[in-house]
Amino acid sequence: MNKWLYVSLLTGLILSGCAKDQVQVESQVMLPLQFDQTDMAKGSAEIAQWWQNWNDPVLNRLIEQGLTTNHELKVALENLQAARSTTQLAEADLKPALGANAGVSAHQFQLDNPLNSDVKNVLSQLGSSLGDDNFNFSGHAQHMGFIASWELDIFGQKKSDVDAARYASLATMQQWYGAQMLVASDIAQNYFTVRSLQQRIKIGDHTVATLQQLKRYAQGRFRAGQITDYDVKDVDAKLTAVQAQLATLQAQADAYQRNIAVLTGQVPQGFKLAASPQNILQHIPAPPQGQRPLQILNRRPDIQAKQAVVQAYSAKRASAQADLLPRFNMQFFWQTGQLSLDSDLPDLKGYGGLVSAGMTLPIFTAGRIHHNIEISDHRLQAALADYDHAVLKALAEVDSSYQLQFALSRQNLLLAQALHKANQQAKDASTLYRYGQMTLDRALSARLTANELADKQVQGKLAQAQNLLDLYKTLGGGWQSTQSD
Repeated sequence: MNKWLYVSLLTGLILSGCAKDQVQVESQVMLPLQFDQTDMAKGSAEIAQWWQNWNDPVLNRLIEQGLTTNHELKVALENLQAARSTTQLAEADLKPALGANAGVSAHQFQLDNPLNSDVKNVLSQLGSSLGDDNFNFSGHAQHMGFIASWELDIFGQKKSDVDAARYASLATMQQWYGAQMLVASDIAQNYFTVRSLQQRIKIGDHTVATLQQLKRYAQGRFRAGQITDYDVKDVDAKLTAVQAQLATLQAQADAYQRNIAVLTGQVPQGFKLAASPQNILQHIPAPPQGQRPLQILNRRPDIQAKQAVVQAYSAKRASAQADLLPRFNMQFFWQTGQLSLDSDLPDLKGYGGLVSAGMTLPIFTAGRIHHNIEISDHRLQAALADYDHAVLKALAEVDSSYQLQFALSRQNLLLAQALHKANQQAKDASTLYRYGQMTLDRALSARLTANELADKQVQGKLAQAQNLLDLYKTLGGGWQSTQSD
């Protein structure tokens, strides 16, 4: 047996050179050295905590709280811990298994004496217990043993299974990073929307007051016979339209506030945003500079997760291939025990052991192994294609987000210039009215034009801020690893 065992192990070690833990695959995407739309970017390249660049203490507190107390993040973290435990379970399968067994028993029984009465009488006179009518026996026994088993991973199949579990765990970890990124972005997006709605409500209230003044002026001129009823109703229709728009803005702002409460792990009832010392939409940071394609792909959690999935399927493909090769196992058994009887017989004691080694080799499986290899290979190729698609999409998203950000910045710059001119016009019109050089309706119309541009600018600033959030996400910013990662 020993000779056979040594030959089997030696053969396995020689053949192990043919084994592979993973099947090597490569992406078909040729990465560019740089992006097309990033030359004008002048902002900070530090985007791991991009919210710090906005210099809004209220936003900073909300995001830091959300990253600590958000319940979806807790779900993602628990999934990560479960994936890590799965990896540890696969690693444990590489090692020998040792078990112990022990037991005790007691027994007592009675047998009728089959001898006839004459024989029993003779035996009784001789003082032998064989003359008794019944035989009573009692005793006890105990045993203890150890069992060990080990499937030798000669061809790396178990190592491939460990690699697959480990890469699956890495993919789950990247999903946790991605969850952090989304929570931070969602909090900021809701926060920006609330602040924009608060500003639009103020502008709307000012517009309503101006239209009410214009309506009173129109009614006075109508009573004086200077204008028609059509002119009065036209002003009244504009007033009603603005009031209708304002009727929903506060409800929208409250809904976004409740979203922030949920994202930060708080009860939405009674939740109110604290006042901010600055108008955050007037202090939008510049887009981050110094971003490179390879740097982005290595930072984005979704891309890294897909890469880990490819590696996991690669390991599974290698594991499926290893099913064609022999498997080796070793078994060891040792046990000792004692049997004691309530008689003059001595106790029975003893111990024993067994060592065995075996090998299994598939000969005929009706194509099961080859079909499983084909399935694993197709899944690997599908995962690789999905990764390549995600890479191409990410490259496009970065340039699109940068280009749109610069376009929105230009748009808002022009809106700011137009608003400045409209405010100056409204101021001049008010002065001319006071000096009798202009009618009140023209002065009020100038103010309404300025208010309309102010509302458009707030919406434009919100779009610019939200697109910058999308840019942060396309760059993979907004998550942080921990020492345990």
